[in-house]
Amino acid sequence: MTIQKASQKRLGLLPGLFFITILYFSLGFVSILFALSAFACMALPFILLAINKEKVWCHSYCPRASLITLTGKKRNWKPVPKQLTMKKLQNFMLWYFGLNLLFITGSTTQIALGNMESMEYIRLFIAIPLFELPQLFDVAAPPFLLHLSYRLYSMMLSSTLLGIIFSRMYRPRSWCAICPVGNLSNKLLVKNHLV
Repeated sequence: MTIQKASQKRLGLLPGLFFITILYFSLGFVSILFALSAFACMALPFILLAINKEKVWCHSYCPRASLITLTGKKRNWKPVPKQLTMKKLQNFMLWYFGLNLLFITGSTTQIALGNMESMEYIRLFIAIPLFELPQLFDVAAPPFLLHLSYRLYSMMLSSTLLGIIFSRMYRPRSWCAICPVGNLSNKLLVKNHLV
C-alpha cells in the first residue's frame, strides 16, 4: 500500500466537498447546460477505481456523500432497515439507474433525429414531471442538448433527494449502501479479484 493510499484511508471524505453538489444544482439556474458536468461525476469514480484499485471516490472525494453527511448530522436516527443493505435492493437501484441512463440516451437520440420533442423540465424519478428551471443566461443550444441537460439534472436531483431523506431518517451515509456508483465499483473490484 502506498503512502498516498494510506493517507487517503485515514482522511475519509475531504472537507467542504458538499459545496460542489450545491454548486452543481445552483449552476442549473444559470444555464441548464452546466448539468452536462454530471458526466464527470459519473466517469471520475471509475477512472480513480482503475488507477487506485479501490473506491477512492466513495471514501474521499464524493461530493454527494459529503452533502448527505452534513444533512444527516443528528443523534436520533432510526435503525437502518435491513432491506436497505440487501443485495436485492442494491441490484434494483443499479438496474433502475442503468435503465434511467438508457432512457436518457434513447430519448436524446430520438430528439437529435427529429423523432421526438425535447422535454425541457425537471422530472423526478423518471416519472414525476415538475417544472422548467428559470435560466439566468438563455444559451442557444440544440434541443437534444437541452433535453440531455435536463435529464441529467433530474437524475442527479432524484438521487441526491433520496440521499438527503435517508440521511435524515437513518444515518448520514445510508444512501451509500444502495448508491449505483458504489455498488458497481464493488462489483468491478470483486470481478477483478481486488477485494
